[in-house]
Amino acid sequence: MLNEKMKKWDAVTYRLASAFPYLLAGFIVIIGLVLMYTVTSPAKPANAGYPASRGRNDADVRETAKQAVLQWMKENSEMPEHVLSKIYGVAVSSVNPDLVLAICLVESNFNPHVESEKGAIGLMGIMPDVWMEELKAHGIVKGEEDLYTISSNIKAGIYVLERYLARTNNLREALSRYAGRDPEYAARVLRMLGEVSRARRSEVQTRLASLRTDG
Repeated sequence: MLNEKMKKWDAVTYRLASAFPYLLAGFIVIIGLVLMYTVTSPAKPANAGYPASRGRNDADVRETAKQAVLQWMKENSEMPEHVLSKIYGVAVSSVNPDLVLAICLVESNFNPHVESEKGAIGLMGIMPDVWMEELKAHGIVKGEEDLYTISSNIKAGIYVLERYLARTNNLREALSRYAGRDPEYAARVLRMLGEVSRARRSEVQTRLASLRTDG
C-alpha cells in the first residue's frame, strides 16, 4: 500500500519537474510583456488640462491677430466689416496673408468690384487682357466675371505675383512688374506690408504677455 502511494507521488513529482521549465518560461514571457507595456505606454501628463488650455490659448492668439488686422483694414477702407472679414478669411489661407492684404489695399482699398482706368479688376488689380487665358488654363477662373469675386481674384493675384517672383527672385522687383514696372507702387505695397505686420505683431505680443500673466 505504501509502495503504491510512493509510486504515485514519484509520478506526480516527475510530471511537475518536467513541466517546470515550461512554467518558468511562461512566467518570464508574462513579466516581459508587462514590462514592455509599462515602458511603451504614454505616461499620463502631470497636468491633464494642459493640452486643452494650450489649444484655447492658441485660439485666443489667432483671434487676437485677426481682430488686429481687421481693425487695420477698417481704418484704411470704407467697405463693410463682413466684406473685410471675408477678404481676411481668404487671404489668411495664403503663404503670406499680410502681403496679399497690402496689395489689396493699394490696388483697390478692399473693394472687390473696383476697376481701374487701365482695366485692372478687383481686389488685387488683375489685368484680364494680360492674364485671362493663362488663369483659365490653370483653372483659377472661368471668365472675367470671376475676377470680381473675392476668392478668385485673390487666387489670381497670388498666381500673378508668384510668376513675377519666379522670374526675378526679388519681392520689390516682382511688385514693380506686377504694376507695370512702377517702383513707387512697390514702395507703397511694402510700406503697407510693414503697417499690417506691425499691427498684427503688436496685438499678438500683448495678448501673449497677458496669457503668461494669467497663467
